[in-house]
Amino acid sequence: MIDKQRFGKRASSLRRRLALSQAGLAEKLGVSAQAVSKWETGAALPDIELLLELSRLYGVSVNELLEDNGLLGCIADRPFEERGGVAYFVPPATDPEELQWERDMRSEGWIARNWRDAWDQPGGWAETAYGRNVFGERSRPNDRRIGRWMAQRGGVILDIGSGPGGGYMPFILQADPAARIIVSDLSHTVVEEWKQFLDAEHDSPYLCYAALDFCDIPFKSGTVDVIGDHSGILNCIGDQSAALRECYRVLKPGGVLVSMSGFVTRNDLTALPESARQELLEKYPSMAIDLYEDTVLAGFRKIDSEVTGTWTTEEGGSGLADLARSLGVTVRFTEYVRFCEK
Repeated sequence: MIDKQRFGKRASSLRRRLALSQAGLAEKLGVSAQAVSKWETGAALPDIELLLELSRLYGVSVNELLEDNGLLGCIADRPFEERGGVAYFVPPATDPEELQWERDMRSEGWIARNWRDAWDQPGGWAETAYGRNVFGERSRPNDRRIGRWMAQRGGVILDIGSGPGGGYMPFILQADPAARIIVSDLSHTVVEEWKQFLDAEHDSPYLCYAALDFCDIPFKSGTVDVIGDHSGILNCIGDQSAALRECYRVLKPGGVLVSMSGFVTRNDLTALPESARQELLEKYPSMAIDLYEDTVLAGFRKIDSEVTGTWTTEEGGSGLADLARSLGVTVRFTEYVRFCEK
């Protein structure tokens, strides 16, 4: 069943993107301004001929006008279940620890707090017992800059491993509220929570939502213009090399993977006492992985790397930071973003 309210929001946003008034659109279509108002408030739907006219005017398919996940139906390479505007390509979590993590995320409002912080709004982490999100604050200027770049690049943007932080999605929407973004995560709950939140919070006609495994992206080859990876590949549950190969496969020729992460450089690693270095690497082997070679082997030939800063285990709390403190050492990470063109 078509959600008239969601259609109305999409239609309104697309009209405003063209700087058209309701009266101006009505004149172009040969209908009354009252008819346009009814469409955009969800009181009625246009007939098929008018839908085709709107499709041509706005540069989108009729399916995308009518359905939340019309785009996914066009690019998916396998069947999927859709409920409530979310496309499910993977089964839900069953691991007790993962289920508890999802319950905590939902009950403590992680998604809303991360969104508020990204937009510099009240209601962020500083107002909780957890305190400020120091890492997020530090990376925010770069995240906004990269979000603007991705929005300007345009096309179909796949945000992989969005997580409760939203990946690059909040920053892309700051630059272009009508950006065409697929919000995705392995967790059903993450994707469902983002859809529920953004339906109420942000008028974005092109958002799609998919629960998927980015080590096995369920899209046809050459169907995505930009992929945003806000450290998801480095921390993925699965094969990092496979994830990079999948990103390369689904990108269009000339498409770009924007991948952000952090690692301990060889110089910083060798500067640590040997016993501490061995214990840290044994428990956290990913800390020294920079994935450059894997990115090349995936097929990317044009890779522009940019160091965006450094941070240490003294700046925040994590299992790795706790271990470093117990060992009496400070570990420094180098943060980077890579623009990898197909």
